[in-house]
Amino acid sequence: MRVLVALAFACGATAAAVQPLAPAADAHDIVPVDSDLESAAFDLETAPEELAGLEADHEAFVDAEPLEKRGVASKTILVPAQGSGGKPASNNLEQIQIDFIMGKKPVKQGNSMVPQYYCQSLRFTNKGSVRRRVLVTVQGRTIFQGFMAYRESKVVNAPSGITSFNMEVEAAPKKA
Repeated sequence: MRVLVALAFACGATAAAVQPLAPAADAHDIVPVDSDLESAAFDLETAPEELAGLEADHEAFVDAEPLEKRGVASKTILVPAQGSGGKPASNNLEQIQIDFIMGKKPVKQGNSMVPQYYCQSLRFTNKGSVRRRVLVTVQGRTIFQGFMAYRESKVVNAPSGITSFNMEVEAAPKKA
């Protein structure tokens, strides 16, 4: 019973706090039924100054380039420097994940042999749900080019002494 009394009190308080709506006759954006709809249409000649310049200009569209449905994303990716081990962080470009597979070789340092890590190969994995075309070049030479389906992964041997590589990714249509 107390809950119903409290609910009734809350409803009454909110009803008293809300301002009444303006009658429809006072509204400026409502067109009466008996009026002429053609006179209610927006006319650019009689428009306010801030809206007068909104008409389309043909000269502005003459040199415009069409939008590309499949834009090409490109990026220069730095290969992790030769370090003391540990897994380097992976990179992403348009939902293609790049993992660096490191190798180890012994290097003479002073009187002892010390292991040195280097980038042995690159793994490309398509994490997106769209088929993609991937192109990887090093100093103008292509080391990988192909189409990658959803969740497909490919491993490519890295050239020796590589410090960076260029990668291009674009969405590819499905196979016909």
